[in-house]
Amino acid sequence: MSIINSTQHDGRTVIITGGSSGIGRGIALAFAEAGSNVVIADVTREPRQGERYETDVTRPTDEVAREEFDVDATYLETDVSDPDAVEAMIDMTLEEYGRIDVVVNNAGIFIEGDSQDLTVEEWDTVTGVNLDGSFFCAKYAIPHLKEHNGVILNVGSVNSQEGGGGPPYASSKAGIVNLTRDLAVELGDDEVNVNAICPGFIETAIQDYQTDESLEQQLGHTLLPRAGTPEDVGTLAVFLASDEASFIHGEEIYIDGGWTAHSL
Repeated sequence: MSIINSTQHDGRTVIITGGSSGIGRGIALAFAEAGSNVVIADVTREPRQGERYETDVTRPTDEVAREEFDVDATYLETDVSDPDAVEAMIDMTLEEYGRIDVVVNNAGIFIEGDSQDLTVEEWDTVTGVNLDGSFFCAKYAIPHLKEHNGVILNVGSVNSQEGGGGPPYASSKAGIVNLTRDLAVELGDDEVNVNAICPGFIETAIQDYQTDESLEQQLGHTLLPRAGTPEDVGTLAVFLASDEASFIHGEEIYIDGGWTAHSL
């Protein structure tokens, strides 16, 4: 695990897994704009560039947060599928900031293929990052979140409630929603808010796997005449972590342009 620091800044401390690129980057920068210190926990510091979307993203998220929003930002190289790495990430965050207020379990991967194409190892890889990683981060952060009436935000998907995306992806995203509910039951008395954000089609580099035909089909599920952006998801995340949303608990919030309005 490596660490890149900046100077201290007042504000909440927010951990965003998978925060270097895509939705995680959008969430991290939204919290930074709101004045929070952000910890970017990812396997790489460099943002991913796409062929269709995020074509000009080059600067690391922590660098943008510091320079554009004048907050403290830290990059921690972290594989969330490794519980030891997650525990070390929590310890290093506490060492640097002294507290944890919000954890956003956003890290997720997708491997294309159906039940016959995918190997057992690929199943384990996807579920290990998406579902196991969300549990590990919650497990090690919860004792510290209880100290400050903190917030856990788990990132699911429209595929949390429907098939699509392949067996491990849809299964892990469904598991994230029920993990959210179970943690909400566990943590209600401690006033730690837990909710799931479930995005639809979002303009990120991960969409590079799409063909023109599949892209058109995906966009066709969206009732609004545009795709979502990482900034859209970031805005929702900041709201759900705010005092104004303190009575929203154990919910799955879809941010999908109307996708699930007609497909469930």
